[in-house]
Amino acid sequence: MIREKLKRILMIILLVLPVSIFAQTIIKGHINDEQGLPAVNITVALQGQKNAVKTDLNGLFILSPVKDGDYKLITSALGYQSIIKAIHVSGTADIVLNLSMEPSGGLNEVVVTASRNKETIGEVPSSVKILNSKQIEVQRSISTDLNQLLSYNIPALTLGTNTATNKGQTLRGRNALVMIDGIPQSTPLRNGERDFRSIDPSVIERIEVIEGSTAIYGNGADGGIINYITRKPDKNKKLSSVTELSAMGSLVSPANSTGTKLAQLFSGKVNKFDYVLSGTFEQTGVNKDADGVVISPFQSLSETTSKNVFAKAGYDINDKNRIEVMFNYFNTIQNSNYVDSSGIYGVRPITGKLGKALGANQGTPYNYNAYIQYTNKELFKGTSLNLNLYMQDFYSIFEYSDFYKPAGNSAIGSKKKGARINFNTQYKISEQLEGDITYGVDILNDITKQDLVDGRGFVPEMNMKNFAPYAQLKTFINKDLIFKAGARYENINLGIPDYTTIPFGAYKGGVAVKGADLSYNALVFNAGLRYAKWNVFNPFVSFSQSFSLYDLGRTLRLSVVDDIKKIETEAIITNNYEIGFSSNWKKLSFTGAYYISTSDLGSSLKDVNGVATAERAPERVNGFEATANYEFLPNLSISAGYSHLKGTKEVNGEKVSLPATRIGPDKFTGSVNYSPLKSWDLSLFWIHSGNGTDFKPDAKGNYALGEGPIKSFNFFNLYTAYHFTPKVALKLGIDNLFNADYYPVLSQGKVRTESYIKANGARYNLTMAYSF
Repeated sequence: MIREKLKRILMIILLVLPVSIFAQTIIKGHINDEQGLPAVNITVALQGQKNAVKTDLNGLFILSPVKDGDYKLITSALGYQSIIKAIHVSGTADIVLNLSMEPSGGLNEVVVTASRNKETIGEVPSSVKILNSKQIEVQRSISTDLNQLLSYNIPALTLGTNTATNKGQTLRGRNALVMIDGIPQSTPLRNGERDFRSIDPSVIERIEVIEGSTAIYGNGADGGIINYITRKPDKNKKLSSVTELSAMGSLVSPANSTGTKLAQLFSGKVNKFDYVLSGTFEQTGVNKDADGVVISPFQSLSETTSKNVFAKAGYDINDKNRIEVMFNYFNTIQNSNYVDSSGIYGVRPITGKLGKALGANQGTPYNYNAYIQYTNKELFKGTSLNLNLYMQDFYSIFEYSDFYKPAGNSAIGSKKKGARINFNTQYKISEQLEGDITYGVDILNDITKQDLVDGRGFVPEMNMKNFAPYAQLKTFINKDLIFKAGARYENINLGIPDYTTIPFGAYKGGVAVKGADLSYNALVFNAGLRYAKWNVFNPFVSFSQSFSLYDLGRTLRLSVVDDIKKIETEAIITNNYEIGFSSNWKKLSFTGAYYISTSDLGSSLKDVNGVATAERAPERVNGFEATANYEFLPNLSISAGYSHLKGTKEVNGEKVSLPATRIGPDKFTGSVNYSPLKSWDLSLFWIHSGNGTDFKPDAKGNYALGEGPIKSFNFFNLYTAYHFTPKVALKLGIDNLFNADYYPVLSQGKVRTESYIKANGARYNLTMAYSF
């Protein structure tokens, strides 16, 4: 009997045991980052359990075994917002999750541009500013002008001019290199100053700004880098859509000022394929000042039609390999019914009067950008590869001018083709010493010229071929001290054909200049330290260099010698020294930095017989900046930014202040952000520009080019949005809320009548948005 009972008990155990084992569930899944790529080293855990794991190089994780019950799954990692997801486990079926991590703010916000590899701001020993998707959405609801959007939000960037160009908008007193997804938009060989407005802001996901001289992306980043990161797809849906319809115009004098904008975006993911497709159409009315007077159409955004077509598609070949393509077309052309009235600098502004402008319509008929990118997350153990092939084809027409003999419009054309081969290798010597090395090579062919629309050559074709290997080391010492150092070797050949100059202003032209092949070889360095142990005080110190062939076309077009080899064509090497810190304490965040920037050759302009000409003099720029943000309540916060800048050049052994076209006055920005209801957002922005009085007039009371007195001004912007449902929202932005009557910085400081134009008066932008 006992033996029979034991057999029965054993049979019951053998029957029940497999059931009890297989009743335990496996939770597994895949985590992407904000760019849709596998998120590595994300900690995944069930709250209260001890089975935490980390995602592998493919973003995969497995939690096993998990008993029946209710849990909270938590994901966390430096630089990302945590995800908390309720999980109910019942039965034997595996639970499969696909999650997406979003970057967090402050020191933990993820940035790519600073080192060509993903890292958090707290690891970068230099000043970095990020405009995220929410900030961009708010600002473009106030103004669709990227010049204004950037200058309102980056303290060290000079305020915009209310025009189609970014003339006088410098970053820390020097030119910035503007990029779209790493594709250069700037034309440093002949600077047309239309690189800020090279894409519609509705296509931009985030903007990364690296302040201070850097050579990490090559020619032209004397003041830093502004990188527009385009939209990423919504990978949680097969099809998602955002539709926006806007109306904008003057609040002072609405007649003829009304404009409209339509923006449509689709995105999604189907199996291994993801996509974004967007189209925008905008047509502006007449711009008017605070008195309701029509503003001069000179280089303005009045009566301008803009179009943007954007497409991005990606395919995950497998967990480690991905291929992605992008295409963007941007077009903006002015067709104004107004012409300039007479004005006098310092006496009365240029305004608009009815009439038909002479010559061709000004604007950018086309700016094409495209890339194909291959990413391998693990080419071999610990090493990833990113291969990017890109192109840009840009053509922009400038205003009609009688400086040309005979009069006409000039246009800058630039074609770029490039390849970037980027490797990243992780290493770990010990628990106290680990990091990574980013290395590779950049190859670029940049062909730039400036002709008159009627076919006359103005600036000869410059054919630049650049081959630049680079390496960047990042080392964590005891996990808290971060050391970075890198080098880039610029190997450039610049071919310029024979050409003959044409008359321009008081310059008579007719000089036959012999062409040449110019060679440039330079090794530029960077190094920095950051101590990241304390959030309350996170200091850094750095040194970095940039390489730039400054606006060579401006010099070539006015040559007085017969051979290019007799012209000053030496490149600019800029040295940037910086010390700063970031701080997060409870609900307060704060940043500060002091910097010095020097170069043996400068990039300022001087007036020679009425023509702005490059002046190659030693320069020194120094300044400091600070930002602060405080969160009183979850729905109430304030922020502020301040920038102070000074600069000098050495002319004939004497130090002279740099002009207002380079060095803007002190700038202060502030904002209050409040959400009275969950469905209602409200923000008020204050922008203050200080006085600039460094220069004195000559005996006749006249000021030199760029040395005019600058009076301070203030203006406010308003943003409010009401979300009727999660899918429907109404947004209202008001630029210059209290209708301040002022002249932009460049209008005052440049000392040129054609630039003496008032700023816009109060303007509204009303947008209805629908998404699904």
